[in-house]
Amino acid sequence: MRFSILLLGAATLMTVSCARSQSQGEPYTVTAKVSADDNGKWAYVVNYDNGERIDSVLVADSVITISGTVETPVLARLLVGNQRNGTFVLEPGDISFNDDRMPVGTSGNELFVKYTASLDSLVKAYQTAESDSARNAIEEAYNAANDRAIAENSTNPVGYFAFVNVAYEYNAAQLDSVLALYPSYGEYQRVKELVEKHKRAAATAAGNKFVDFTVEGDSVQKLSDYVGRGRYTLVDFWASWCGPCRREMPVIKELYDEFNSKGLDVVGVAVWDEPEDSEKAVEQLELPWPQILNAKSVPTDLYGISGIPHIMLIDPEGVIVARGMQGDSLRRVVRETMTAGLQKSGN
Repeated sequence: MRFSILLLGAATLMTVSCARSQSQGEPYTVTAKVSADDNGKWAYVVNYDNGERIDSVLVADSVITISGTVETPVLARLLVGNQRNGTFVLEPGDISFNDDRMPVGTSGNELFVKYTASLDSLVKAYQTAESDSARNAIEEAYNAANDRAIAENSTNPVGYFAFVNVAYEYNAAQLDSVLALYPSYGEYQRVKELVEKHKRAAATAAGNKFVDFTVEGDSVQKLSDYVGRGRYTLVDFWASWCGPCRREMPVIKELYDEFNSKGLDVVGVAVWDEPEDSEKAVEQLELPWPQILNAKSVPTDLYGISGIPHIMLIDPEGVIVARGMQGDSLRRVVRETMTAGLQKSGN
């Protein structure tokens, strides 16, 4: 990692650098204009894939200027403090950002902007389309454009950006199929993690025993404190900031009110969230069931969960009945399962 520290003296401007030896690679310069409010903050060039800091500089005179060397082009982000200031291809040459925070100055960034602009235009067209047939046609064009970018750029960062744009929508078979065609994408850290998520999801699919986890906070809580204890249990993985999670709560409440007295429990697991925010949301939403707070990414990693809400139904013996349901599908699965369970028990 290289640090460039700008020291402003009375009459001179000095640049002091502390860096690992960069004897290989070609030079680059990244320049960006920022707000005067950003002066004195650190700006970072960060690897888009693995989050590692590549370079940094202290902002002065409302300008970021970072120079270094790079062996091969890499997709990167420019951060000011914790705020994202643009995504770009870090490669040899002079790179700057226009007023729309889009990178210019090198061939890789020209390709990146062309790709993102083409998809942005399709998104805008979709938003203003007046019929389902028009929206369907635009969606097909969007998918075709993205697939083309994946195929034509499998050896450069633009292809990787296009790939991760859709990879989280793939099921395991689709992901394996695309990686068989373009194995270079499998070398990226995010893609490796996604492959592992699919493996963990398969190991915790319906029909498998639930996998326990422990969350330590004000008290120690385990999933096994609530499931596999002789009653059916809905496990809701959610977060306070997640709009779809909040919209699903009335459905869960409906099922809780209908079946709690007949053998159905509910437990919430707050993930990717601050515990105080989760607590406020529990109070605002008036959730009557117990909560495991501050679970962070422990359960989502364990169960291969890429998005929330993610709701799981577990039977009285701790076997997963179904997972990933929402809305009407959640209602249907719970009602069918509970009705069958009640009939089996003679109630």
